[in-house]
Amino acid sequence: MSRIAVVGAGMAGLAAALFCARRGHEVTLLERDAAAPPDGAGADRWFTDWHRPGLPQGRHSHKFLARSCRVLAEEAPDVLDDLVAAGAVRVPVSRLHTGPPPVDEFALAARRLMHEAVLRRAVGREPTVRLRPGATARALVTGSPDGGVPTVDGVRLDSGEVVSADLVVDAAGRHARLLDSIDVRRPPALVHPCGFVYLTRHYRLRPGAELPPLDRPLAMSLGYAATLAFPADNGTFSLSVTLSDQDELRHALRRPATWDRFIAAVPHTHRWARRGVPQGPVRTMSGIANRWQRMHDDDGPALAGLVLLGDAALQTNPTYGRGVSIAFLHAQQLARTLDTAGDPGSAAFTDAFEAWTARNLGVWYRTQVTADTAGLRRMAAGLRGQPPPVSDDPFARFMAGMEVLAGRDEVVARALGRMAHLLITPAQLLGDRDVVRRVTGFLDGRTVTDDAVEGPARREFEAIVAA
Repeated sequence: MSRIAVVGAGMAGLAAALFCARRGHEVTLLERDAAAPPDGAGADRWFTDWHRPGLPQGRHSHKFLARSCRVLAEEAPDVLDDLVAAGAVRVPVSRLHTGPPPVDEFALAARRLMHEAVLRRAVGREPTVRLRPGATARALVTGSPDGGVPTVDGVRLDSGEVVSADLVVDAAGRHARLLDSIDVRRPPALVHPCGFVYLTRHYRLRPGAELPPLDRPLAMSLGYAATLAFPADNGTFSLSVTLSDQDELRHALRRPATWDRFIAAVPHTHRWARRGVPQGPVRTMSGIANRWQRMHDDDGPALAGLVLLGDAALQTNPTYGRGVSIAFLHAQQLARTLDTAGDPGSAAFTDAFEAWTARNLGVWYRTQVTADTAGLRRMAAGLRGQPPPVSDDPFARFMAGMEVLAGRDEVVARALGRMAHLLITPAQLLGDRDVVRRVTGFLDGRTVTDDAVEGPARREFEAIVAA
């Protein structure tokens, strides 16, 4: 049994605490936000009344991909049951699937704070977890080196108190700063800006209304912008828009009236918005990047006794919804490494965990950077009112054909959904001969374009804003 100090009680930190505690480890969970989910409340009050200043993305759109559900099914099936009981909805990975989703291939539609509140309550029931809200970890406490590698023995809080631990887990999210508190060799982070700002508004279904069928893509590119729809729990949903962070009009949609005009002008979002009533303001998020902070390089591990988890280690474009699944996978592997890699305070433990991260999660960073590089080119062309550039990348052409074919071929739709939900990697997708045969046959002599996009052109968007 090990003593684990987890910094940050977001999704990654909660999952790490839960999975480690259920293997018998003692966990101290440090969370700087003092407020807890309102007692005796349901999903609506968790969403509206839970004060989470340390979680700026808490009231933005979220997708809980099938991979996150699979990890919960393996580690904490009771939490999955609690989420559904609280109003989360099971959604199949294939948009052509009808009937109940397969038992191991479903995502959950839910608001972020609802999901987090249910998970936090499960953590609170674990006898070996001590949850400390309002406790801010300010600095790492170092100890004797392990074979020349500096080690971490705990964390110092704002109050001056030292929380000793065999292993410190930094799960403080994309703004994690604990590493800055000590002078240690740190491999440079890989950073690739996503190049957009993110705007979100939530809605509640009108009485008697139902969500639109989910047999169409939930994201639509307009060139200069993209619109996204997210079903959620208890008769709610959200709509999001991304605009280039170079767009002079990127803040215009913060005005509710302008937002409503634009959403109504895009058929993709209008079919959702007309069924709902807006709930709250238009929220924005910026400074978004793909980022991978490694703790291991050619010289070996930079530090022992500390691991980075979830967004503190690896974050990707939020519009793909991979963050929670990556965090849950990471937390599950942390718990498994505690079972197999010996002393958690050793350099060997850090080495094993970092190696697994690079092998199994690095692929999602690399593929996201490739996709976003192409997306930045499309958005730049859209700002100029030009058609999107034609990619000469064979994989990009294959994926474009797959997206179109997935609208009528269940085999292709399921394969595309499984990759989108992190159940298979791109390499495994390309290893499916039946899928490759179907897509290449469809593409034979055909050029896939964005001609079918419906929505205002750039000049029409500018007129909407000016109005």
